[in-house]
Amino acid sequence: MKIILPSLIIFLLLNLSQSVLAAERDQTLFNQGKTVYEKVCSACHNYLPPPKNAPPMLGVSGHYHQTFTDREQAVSHIANFIQQPTKEKSKLPPMAINTWGLMPPLALPLSAEEVQAVSYWVWEIYNIECAEPTKLFFCQHFQRK
Repeated sequence: MKIILPSLIIFLLLNLSQSVLAAERDQTLFNQGKTVYEKVCSACHNYLPPPKNAPPMLGVSGHYHQTFTDREQAVSHIANFIQQPTKEKSKLPPMAINTWGLMPPLALPLSAEEVQAVSYWVWEIYNIECAEPTKLFFCQHFQRK
């Protein structure tokens, strides 16, 4: 018992420190993604409805949450779409493309790190916003059927 307790404490501390580091890394990535959104994407995409020149980002995030359950797969798909948008890759309803057209290739080139960060941000904003009771009705629209 004397050997197990210190080992258990060390194990728990290591896991806790890894969790803290992962949370800090996720927050940094989220903040970088928000910066990219504000610098590039917000020229066409409002964050919330009503739409500007393209679908609002919270709605875009909701459609990805309807399609994907795995964050890594979703973020990878979003990044791929941002780099080479096509109708086949779009996860929005056809009405969105009919209304606003397909997203054009980016006028400003983004680094791979920036694409990854903004893709992560797009996925995570739904999780953050839908934790707010005032947005519950909006978020229920995107619940998997």
